[in-house]
Amino acid sequence: MTIEYVFGLSMSYQEYCDVYYSKGYQQVVVTTDNGTRVALPAGRLIPFIDSQGIHGRFVLQVDHQQKFVGLKRLP
Repeated sequence: MTIEYVFGLSMSYQEYCDVYYSKGYQQVVVTTDNGTRVALPAGRLIPFIDSQGIHGRFVLQVDHQQKFVGLKRLP
């Protein structure tokens, strides 16, 4: 069984680089649509980065132990 967290994210390319590379943070904390705060490994966002940054709505899937299962951008 997987648990899904839906959230929106808007982060410029520079903001992501500052978080992940410059400051060495390992996680990005997002607030889901239902108000839950979830820490997401910053490296999991790399496939969604373009020259503008990361923008869109996403679904994070975790297992019953809160281990990462998948992340996808919603259309």
